[in-house]
Amino acid sequence: MMNEAIEKRKLNDIATWMISVEETGLPNILKGIFFMDGNPLPDTCMTMYNVEWDSKNLSLFIPVSGLVQWTFHDSIPGWLLLRAAQLSQFGYQIKFDDSALQSAQIIPFVFGLAIPKWIFDLTMYQIGDSINGDIWKRENLWFGGSLRIGEYTLRRVVNADGSYTSAFNDMLNKAPNDCLVIAPK
Repeated sequence: MMNEAIEKRKLNDIATWMISVEETGLPNILKGIFFMDGNPLPDTCMTMYNVEWDSKNLSLFIPVSGLVQWTFHDSIPGWLLLRAAQLSQFGYQIKFDDSALQSAQIIPFVFGLAIPKWIFDLTMYQIGDSINGDIWKRENLWFGGSLRIGEYTLRRVVNADGSYTSAFNDMLNKAPNDCLVIAPK
């Protein structure tokens, strides 16, 4: 944590600062910036850039408190969620079901330990006629499937080439423009 700082940024220029800084073998379908549309928590966007793609196991690990990996609302709840993610070393392993990369199991990690599926059964799958990864449904089953809380739609808002998708303006209308991000010092 010595080489990072919490910075205030703007979502309306996210394509200029939430960028790929190293090639990791990430498939095109997973490149870009994604908006967590309908997420009840105070975090807004995420990217899968700059994390190593495991082509053998069709998986990647996203540290929520990774450098310029995740955005949080510029609010007390957003700041608390960001700090909790840092302190708990919270992250997600996304493991795709097959090479089509249409659906995946998401395994949350806290302090480096996987949270068992019977507590959190998290998934994502492409919806509609979106076969290029623009729209994903995020489902959350809690405690053996007895509760469904915190589900949302993951929408690509910035393409790999830095251009905005049709969902970008919708994101700006739904989410606060001011955000917090963990950035290098």
